[in-house]
Amino acid sequence: MTEKAQNFGLFVLANLVTFTFIALLQVAEGRLFFLFLVAMHAGIVLFIVNKKRFTAHDPSVKQFYDRVYLYLALYIPLMLYKLVGRPFPSVYDQTLASLAMTCVIGISVAGSITNAVRFYTYLFKEPVTYTQ
Repeated sequence: MTEKAQNFGLFVLANLVTFTFIALLQVAEGRLFFLFLVAMHAGIVLFIVNKKRFTAHDPSVKQFYDRVYLYLALYIPLMLYKLVGRPFPSVYDQTLASLAMTCVIGISVAGSITNAVRFYTYLFKEPVTYTQ
């Protein structure tokens, strides 16, 4: 297996770990919350380490990592809403939070899969050139 293929495999693994555990983090409580939080951050660390290794050989791959960070940022409003809802329960609407969580998970998972497919295409497919 080439180094490019290994790096791409680590990218996919980091995607899987990070987005699985950030989604589970939305519904976890107690000890599971802490465990899922640690696992999610392990996936983020894997992204960072993998990005450094990959961009050392090809700086143009940075765009694919930036998209991942964008999809992760979609969870910030959910966490802030949940955080505000703790001291002010009258402001927190569980139905709205569940709907928003479902939408964010769907968007981030679909975007992450699309990003991984585009990354694969960028790395392993020959560019199509038209000659006359």
